[in-house]
Amino acid sequence: MVMSVTASRVVGIERWRRMESSPPPSALRLLRLRQFEFNLSSSPPSFLRSSPSQLSCTFPLRCTVRNSISDNKTKTRSKTAVGAGAGTATKRGRRTTTTTTTGGGGGNTKRNGAVVVAGEAVVDDGALNVPSLFQNGDPLGWRDLGRPVVKWISQGMKAMAAEFATAELQGEFAELKQRMGPGLTFVIQAQPYLNAISMPSGLESVCLKACTHYPTLFDHFQRELRDVLQQHQQKSLVENWQKTESWRLLKELARSAQHRAIARKVPKAVHGVLGMELEKVKAIQARIDDFAERMANLLRVERDSELEFTQQELDAVPTTDSSDSNKPIEFLVSHGQAEQELCDTICNLFAVSTFTGLGGMHLVQFKVEGNHRLPPTTLSPGDMVCVRTCDNRGAAGAASGMQGFVNNLAEDGCSITVALESRHGDPTFSKLFGKSVRIDRIHGLADAVTYERNCEALMMLQKKGLHKNNPSIGIVATLFGDRDDITWLEDNKFTNWSEAELSGNRVKNYDEAQRRAIALGSNQKRPVLIVQGPPGTGKSGLLKDLIVLAVKQGEKVLVTAPTNAAVDNMVEKLSNVGINIVRFGNPARISPAVVSKSLVEIVNIQLSGFRSELERKRADLRKDLRQCLRDDSLAAGIRQLLKQLGKTLKKKEKETVKEILANAQVVLTTNTGAADPIIRRADAFDLVVIDEAGQAIEPSCWIPILQGKRCILAGDQCQLAPVILSRKALEGGLGVSLLERAAGLHDGILATKLTTQYRMNDAISSWASKEMYGGLLKSSDRVASHLLVDSPFVQPTWITQCPLLLLDTRMPYGSLSSGCEEHLDLAGTGSFYNEGEADIVVQHVLSLIYAGVSPKAIAVQSPYVAQVQLLRDSLDEIPLANGVEVATIDSFQGREADAVIISMVRSNNLGAVGFLGDSRRMNVAITRARKHVAVVCDSSTICHNTFLARLLRHIRYFGRVKHAEPGGFGDLGLE
Repeated sequence: MVMSVTASRVVGIERWRRMESSPPPSALRLLRLRQFEFNLSSSPPSFLRSSPSQLSCTFPLRCTVRNSISDNKTKTRSKTAVGAGAGTATKRGRRTTTTTTTGGGGGNTKRNGAVVVAGEAVVDDGALNVPSLFQNGDPLGWRDLGRPVVKWISQGMKAMAAEFATAELQGEFAELKQRMGPGLTFVIQAQPYLNAISMPSGLESVCLKACTHYPTLFDHFQRELRDVLQQHQQKSLVENWQKTESWRLLKELARSAQHRAIARKVPKAVHGVLGMELEKVKAIQARIDDFAERMANLLRVERDSELEFTQQELDAVPTTDSSDSNKPIEFLVSHGQAEQELCDTICNLFAVSTFTGLGGMHLVQFKVEGNHRLPPTTLSPGDMVCVRTCDNRGAAGAASGMQGFVNNLAEDGCSITVALESRHGDPTFSKLFGKSVRIDRIHGLADAVTYERNCEALMMLQKKGLHKNNPSIGIVATLFGDRDDITWLEDNKFTNWSEAELSGNRVKNYDEAQRRAIALGSNQKRPVLIVQGPPGTGKSGLLKDLIVLAVKQGEKVLVTAPTNAAVDNMVEKLSNVGINIVRFGNPARISPAVVSKSLVEIVNIQLSGFRSELERKRADLRKDLRQCLRDDSLAAGIRQLLKQLGKTLKKKEKETVKEILANAQVVLTTNTGAADPIIRRADAFDLVVIDEAGQAIEPSCWIPILQGKRCILAGDQCQLAPVILSRKALEGGLGVSLLERAAGLHDGILATKLTTQYRMNDAISSWASKEMYGGLLKSSDRVASHLLVDSPFVQPTWITQCPLLLLDTRMPYGSLSSGCEEHLDLAGTGSFYNEGEADIVVQHVLSLIYAGVSPKAIAVQSPYVAQVQLLRDSLDEIPLANGVEVATIDSFQGREADAVIISMVRSNNLGAVGFLGDSRRMNVAITRARKHVAVVCDSSTICHNTFLARLLRHIRYFGRVKHAEPGGFGDLGLE
């Protein structure tokens, strides 16, 4: 084994002799080496005689170099490498760094000299500690990130710098200059160039964090732009690179107040707003500062956890005890701090087609081999993903992955389409075809743009929240003021908390609680309204009517939600109500069902004639260009005309986008999408509506709120909460949504609750009312007693006349039923399944179908992904069950079915129920049903959780209990 040492300091021979004459500490051994390269294969020095693993090529040796001398008395540049065979060393006080390499030693340079090495070798596995890469004002270097990550950033910034310099030479720099700005704007502009470069394998999480660090990106861009411009000067393309427009722009950014403010992160104090006393304003500002700083820290902690979690998912490989080791793995699941099972990895997909979508994105369609259905993944349209090749066991290959996002999942559940970034003929893109592919989700805050936009919203809240020109100043004062401040705002006519007067024909179809919500939401002087909508209370329809009423009052409305799917659902509801709506966002993340309302599609339609005429002119000019290639002056003039046509098109597109958004009565986008500069440059909105606000972290809600004069938050804090992976962030309050926090402020004056549900039989809703809503949720007379037997063509059996049913696999004396025990998936996915329960579920599904219930009216749910996959495979074999939907509980939120069957899976002697005891998740599961709920479980296991025990008691009291065993219909209502 050969170790090479590169010293970073050089001293004279006299100093070395003084060092040699003074005895070193016992922990150090002085070695005077004639060469920096020495062979340890035969007889290593005693200080390196450690365990064999420390001398293995897979573990770098880290040595502390105190000093070195060299015959030529010149300093050698220190180097650091990351990975096997490389390490770093530091000396307290003055820092000295070495590179040590274990391996063949090829290519090492021999020099005369001497080194002093610490008395032991230190094993370093090369792992990078992601949480240590905290945000600061200084650029991060290779000591922080490692050479591969720094090289990745440099390549991306080099491409960006080259495009800047080229644009200036071609006379197109003005457009780039308009898009560029310091801080978040710069980070966002850099992302496409970074995404086009393959991330180094195994360091994806470090790359994802580094690509949001503005000082690092700016530092690399500055260096790369300088090098590119100097090359242009050497080629006589520019006279003086320091006087170019691109370099001047860079210096303007560096001198800007925003650039310096980001580095300092010191908010300016705001005084004297709304005519309030200075002390009151200072008190509100202090609460804002405390909140923003706390949330910024929690966001950083959560992002570190999500990056680590994402890296673990990217590195995850199946561990299996199965005898069939060649069986393909279709998915992997993971369990973070969140109370749920995440299926964010799909394996063994194959690219079947590629095409160009709206916005010029490369869309690639992937399918499972054999045209089978996709596993029950938690991926949804708009999710950021990493696409890599893998083997049949799901292990990712050595090749770097491509970053993209989910475009859509086919309705038949057999394919997934991913939009991929591909620039300058990236070979990775073409290598996906003909190979097995693995898709891994990149969690929300791990996405650079999402994280930066959340942080920027907090910064804007601090700096401009109480600014007199802030349109949302009333919202800020309400949510951060105390009860006295609210009274002061009302007494001084800034706010009004009463109900607006509505004409009778507007509210004739609403119940009392809905009428109150409509009246409160129509009050234009009410800064904040919280609408809590329990399951089945008509929240979505009420929001649609509130938006329509606001438009009729002359208000311009911004509608957002935490997910693209929720936004698209609202677009569908508003599509046919006679108002001008625009769906803003990346067209590849928008559902095909509503793409006609997207901004890109509307622009394409309006400019179709203009583009056709422009293309005709281009064709004529190109024809003329081919005929006059020998005449340089004429050819140059034609090329200039072609460039001018391109500029004309871009200018027309900008004007059209501005006009469309100015004329739109309702703009719909995601919470983070509302931070786009195109929306921010528009005039302030009169009303901001955030749907599903209970599933959004609070910082993301402030992105749209700060752009409106008043806001309505709708959701249900008793259903699924935001997914938080870090326990520290969860305990710090990041998991508390703004909807939940605001509902409890100022004695509840900000909130109203819908109290009548129009979905469930009363036996079902009464459990949710008692457990989750304090007994306030009532059932409408129209649904209180409806049953499956009331549906057309359904036969009267005891099952179709039973709203609640417990199919209990418990044996006498509490013993486990043979065949109904839980099992950890042997395929290595990490999930649980229960074959016995799956058989019982299939029996019950067939019983319902034989009784006349339509398969499309039946939904089967389970919290465990492996059980969902097992149930899908079982029901797919039965043609009669075609149309029965099988899904995880989380993916079924917001939907409903006549009959719902829930497989709880857990059955063990320890009484372990895992995340089944999460009250919010079980509330979602039970309240999806309209007429019938069947719970399949082992009561001897489930009853160990007090919340679930109360559910079983409720079913026994209001429904029926039947013992169930796999293998036969038994007494399931068919007789």
